[in-house]
Amino acid sequence: MQRGQIYKHRGSWFVRYYDIDVNGRSRRATKLAPIGKDYPTKRSVVPLADRILAPINAGQLQPESAMTISEFIENYYLPHVKTELRPATHKDYTDIFDVHVKKRMSDIRLRDCRTVHIQRLLRDITGLKHNSLQRVKSFLSGTFKHAKREGFLDGVNPVQDTSVPGHVEKFRGGMYSMSEILQICVMLSNVDMIAFVAVAVAGLTGLRVGEIRGLRWGDYDGLNLRVSRSIWRTHVNMPKTVASKSAVPVLPLLKTILDNHRALIRCGDNDYIFSGTRRPNAPLNLMNVARRVIVPTLKKNEGRENEPPILWKGWHAFRRSLSSNLHSLGVSPKVIQSIMRHSDVSTTLEFYVQVPDAEVRDAMKKLESLYTAPG
Repeated sequence: MQRGQIYKHRGSWFVRYYDIDVNGRSRRATKLAPIGKDYPTKRSVVPLADRILAPINAGQLQPESAMTISEFIENYYLPHVKTELRPATHKDYTDIFDVHVKKRMSDIRLRDCRTVHIQRLLRDITGLKHNSLQRVKSFLSGTFKHAKREGFLDGVNPVQDTSVPGHVEKFRGGMYSMSEILQICVMLSNVDMIAFVAVAVAGLTGLRVGEIRGLRWGDYDGLNLRVSRSIWRTHVNMPKTVASKSAVPVLPLLKTILDNHRALIRCGDNDYIFSGTRRPNAPLNLMNVARRVIVPTLKKNEGRENEPPILWKGWHAFRRSLSSNLHSLGVSPKVIQSIMRHSDVSTTLEFYVQVPDAEVRDAMKKLESLYTAPG
């Protein structure tokens, strides 16, 4: 059992001791406290030294916990994420680490990290809004959860009691009205049939763009589209959640569109509904379709027939649009949740159901009429 050597250095108390790391035992010095009224003598800082030495003397420290946080993330956590989670999640986490965490956590050891270190990191990051900072916090929390699961750390997750600066911002993504979706389809039907069919599927099913790319003709039986896979870039994955892996009903209008599309191309059940032209057996990149076909078509039709221009708001906007339009038609949240294939109805209500401003104004006018009605 070691007690350590306590000494003065530049106005502070330090303790020198033998630490445990991946290379075995090594000499280390740690600052205990400034010399002053609270800690005037060597005896006064002995409890602080004992607190540092206690887990070493008890054999509770794993050698890997002596790594810096950045080393642990790079060598242990991100490889785990790459193996266990979706490629898009790994890409997102890698970007967060490279931009916001790597340099800031390169000199703090895993075992030495305290809540104050994480709080300082969150405060030091500039240029991000509250919601983006919350993602950084979630990433760090996952890092320490993994360290605890692997036995490198014990005790409380240091991210647990931190707070994210700023205020929560209500998410409001882009969406289209039913009229706008119809107009987009009409424009595209005269320009590019693949783009037209893809928008029709997105607008009438609410499928995610990766799920649309992953559709094969064998997933379509004339009544439903079975969601069996999702494609991100060149990676073929399982659907996002267990609830996502299910069949989506096909409306008669969409059935006609899909049947006509299939009649125009030679395809088998194993072929993708939306396949590339250069690589017929590979899924089509719908982001390229949007950039090369849809956006130019919408811009070309700006100002026609004295109608306001329709802006491209991304493929996911069709998913929000379907849930919001169903809500406007009086469909219950639980039914919308089922159509959207969300695991929790709160996700549907918080992020996907948006009430158009015009509906809010109409509701307020109805309320006003109650107050102004005679008698």
